[in-house]
Amino acid sequence: MRPSRRPPTDVLLVAVPETAGSALYGMLDVLSAAGNVWQALARSGEERELFRVRIVAPRRAPFRCGNGIPVRPDCAVADDPVAPVVILPELWLGPDEAIHGRYPALIDWFRRRYRAGSALYSACSGAVMLAETGLLDGCPATSHWGYQDLFRRHYPKVRFDPGPSLAWARADGRIVTAGGTTSWHDLVLHIIARYA
Repeated sequence: MRPSRRPPTDVLLVAVPETAGSALYGMLDVLSAAGNVWQALARSGEERELFRVRIVAPRRAPFRCGNGIPVRPDCAVADDPVAPVVILPELWLGPDEAIHGRYPALIDWFRRRYRAGSALYSACSGAVMLAETGLLDGCPATSHWGYQDLFRRHYPKVRFDPGPSLAWARADGRIVTAGGTTSWHDLVLHIIARYA
């Protein structure tokens, strides 16, 4: 008898107009390909869907994110989607721009997801939105070095360090921030290793 397989891990990728399309679709592509792309290309081995990835946005209506890249959300925050993994990709946010008050329903949804047991991950400047939740207060976090002053001014309780590629806010690993622009690669590999 063959051992039963685990069902795919549900992942929600957050998209807002400030989201960097390369990080959003890069992570969607890598997570969707995990466990099946090589098997399909080489026509060998059994293909497996390890992750079921959906895009969540403030509204379900299509919009354009950074660099005019189209986004068609699978669900809206008002739908209160559930997944064990929630990812905040990089934002196109100036190092002097605060995000206070821009997405109150989304910020509240992050807090609810965390309280319900979801793990929250951010790539690069996505850590700014994660810091807005207050969940990083008193915790180590990383992002691009250019956001040091923003963290000092707006999120002084966060122990910001631009040095590491990945920073664990807590020992249980349920909140992880990733450093500079392409650190989403490290983050997505961490997520694959942890869940698959």
